[in-house]
Amino acid sequence: SDAVGLPEDTYYIFEIVGLEVYNVEDYVKLGTVTEVLQTGANDVYIVKDSSGGELLIPALKEVVVEVDLEKNRMLVKLPEGLLD
Repeated sequence: SDAVGLPEDTYYIFEIVGLEVYNVEDYVKLGTVTEVLQTGANDVYIVKDSSGGELLIPALKEVVVEVDLEKNRMLVKLPEGLLD
């Protein structure tokens, strides 16, 4: 409640960590955000799946389609080749 308000479509790291991540095209769960890397150019979300595998998702508007804090989920459209 003491946090400074942010512009629309901007989130604090503590709000992103713990979100369940789904592929927007087929609604398959990719995992859960466990960490946010601040790289300078853009943040990168580390998403761990149930088997312990990691997926690095760039925090870009063309990749992150929706963040829904109430439903604890993030919908992403992964660039081609990211899951290969």
